[in-house]
Amino acid sequence: MGNQEKKQKNPEDEILEVQKTKKKKASEPILCKLKHKEIIVEDHQDARIIYDNGYYGLLNKDKTLSLNFEEALHLLERDVIQIADENGVWLNVSNCARIFSERKDSFWSDYLVYKDLRNRGYIVGQGISDTVRYRLYPRGAKIGQEVAKIMVSPLGEGMTINIESLDEIVTQTQSLKKKLLIACVDRLGDVSYYELQTLFN
Repeated sequence: MGNQEKKQKNPEDEILEVQKTKKKKASEPILCKLKHKEIIVEDHQDARIIYDNGYYGLLNKDKTLSLNFEEALHLLERDVIQIADENGVWLNVSNCARIFSERKDSFWSDYLVYKDLRNRGYIVGQGISDTVRYRLYPRGAKIGQEVAKIMVSPLGEGMTINIESLDEIVTQTQSLKKKLLIACVDRLGDVSYYELQTLFN
């Protein structure tokens, strides 16, 4: 009987094995799929890893995660994720940038603003419209416990916006008790920020 008895694992050893698995999981690029105008993380655990480490994307009811193009390229450049297209072909940064630009007209100006804000240490959430692209949370904020106080609207060089539309955007953000920043991207890719207030009374 003694030789047939199974050796029981020490609970501490089991905990160490789980911790090693989690560390390995977090360090490996997470697999994602390109679906039309968004990137989907289908694995539920992977979705939580990405969301909990920087609040990237939107968690769906089915526990998958939806990333916009700016979030996806930023994570791809940092080797956090890998992206496959609709045919299952793995895409590098250059291929993704080309595809994203083809599918979204304002992609480059939006991405340069998004990347600049992330590099400054801010948490950048998805915005409220096609014009007001981003919500800006304070550094170190916890989503769900703190609210975004600033909205950001990217504007690339050569792009125009009429006064009436601009005032409508300002009024909308102020009704939500938010500040509005216009992020202007120049031809060199540098970003400057300007706070706007109501234009008309």
